[in-house]
Amino acid sequence: MFSKFRRFSSRFKRDERGAVAVIFGLSLLPVMGLTGAAVDYNRASLARTAANVAADSAALATVKATGRFEERKLIGQKVLEANMPLGNGYESYAVNIEQILKDGVETGVKVKITGEINTSMLSILGMPKIKFSSEAEATNGQNELIDVVFVLDTTDSMQGDRLLTLKSSTTSLIKDFEARRGNIDQIRVAVVPFAQYVNIGMSNRNQPWLDVPADYQTPSVRTCQRVLETRQINCRTVWVPPDPGDPNRRCMVDGVSRPCPRAPRAGYNANQCDTVRGPGMVDQCWNSGGQWFRWTGCVGSRNAPNHTIDGNYGVKIPGLMNTNCGSPVQDWTTNLAAVRGMINGLTTAGETYLPSGLIWGWRMLSTQMPFSGRVSTEGKPVRRYMILVTDGQNTKSASFPRHDGNNTLAANTTTRTICENMARDKDSKIKVYTIAFEVNNADVKTLLNQCSTLNGGEFFDAANAAQLNSALKNIGGQMTQMRLTK
Repeated sequence: MFSKFRRFSSRFKRDERGAVAVIFGLSLLPVMGLTGAAVDYNRASLARTAANVAADSAALATVKATGRFEERKLIGQKVLEANMPLGNGYESYAVNIEQILKDGVETGVKVKITGEINTSMLSILGMPKIKFSSEAEATNGQNELIDVVFVLDTTDSMQGDRLLTLKSSTTSLIKDFEARRGNIDQIRVAVVPFAQYVNIGMSNRNQPWLDVPADYQTPSVRTCQRVLETRQINCRTVWVPPDPGDPNRRCMVDGVSRPCPRAPRAGYNANQCDTVRGPGMVDQCWNSGGQWFRWTGCVGSRNAPNHTIDGNYGVKIPGLMNTNCGSPVQDWTTNLAAVRGMINGLTTAGETYLPSGLIWGWRMLSTQMPFSGRVSTEGKPVRRYMILVTDGQNTKSASFPRHDGNNTLAANTTTRTICENMARDKDSKIKVYTIAFEVNNADVKTLLNQCSTLNGGEFFDAANAAQLNSALKNIGGQMTQMRLTK
């Protein structure tokens, strides 16, 4: 009897272990399902986070870029793909980048990403995919007013292809301003062409801050004196041999070495005489004086320290008589087509004195005279920008009021001081961008970099036309206040 009971008990225990195994197996299924679901949902969450970052970056990149919308859209697409490469659980996703328009004018950009990830455990439960999406919007800051002054080097060393490139790149940026501005007065532009001097325009002749006399003529006086007569004797024909020329000849133009080949010349016969004086006497007469002194818009520098500051205009700016200083400045205007025409008409003349361009660029943007910039109001902040482009170092220095010196070190010091003083102008808050265009001199690059850094801007070293164009596009994007709104 007892043995039968023991066999029954043993069989029951074996059955109990099997029942527990079945129960454990059945209970493990939902645990594994929940764990698998958590992994799938975590992957979906990571995909959604990546999409958020990619959409934000693409929106900002698109609204910041310059050019036609289709070109900027491609830039945004590339930024998006760099931030969200395929293979991280999502084999594909759809992207839509579109303009936000108000009255037919772009005010921002919207980016939307939609996609889905393939699930693992959830697919067993009938959910093979999890969808995700993200949306971002960026504004181009059209509630802000923007004043931009182009300070452009028009010295002799800029002649030829350099000047053509400068015109093309700057007018392209201005054309982009036209396409992207909101109200017509949102973006104003001024231009300061500079070389040894700046031409502020004849219309400013009677301004209270300017010291320029009326045009005048000195009296003409005729003077004569008795001198030995000059005679030609022993005249004959001589052969002048040919000159092969020099196709590799180079000349220094405004401190820059440029090709200036000498053309070959054929030989020729020339008449040659010996000159003797006397024995007779003759009258030699000449006129002195009678010269006209006229003002054509050129200005020089006030005595130190006023030559490095914007202010104290009780000490007037000196006008320079009988001086050539190129094209006059373009005062503030919202007629951007006219500005492009003015830039396309620029010509070159003179040598480099960077302080001329910098001080007049500052005076253009400053909220005080000579040229009063716009003042910020509530809800309408004014952003002020200077873009300076030059191809060389200072070759002239101030001799007061003229710039006829040749002390590069002194001119560099003046340049640096103007940049430092401009940085202290907290009322104007000017952001300065500088571009060294095909410049080989390390000192001037350092000087321009320091000026931009002091004034919250950026320095660009453009070694060729493509890099100049790229630098201006970069600056154009930075000037517009872009931010995410969604």
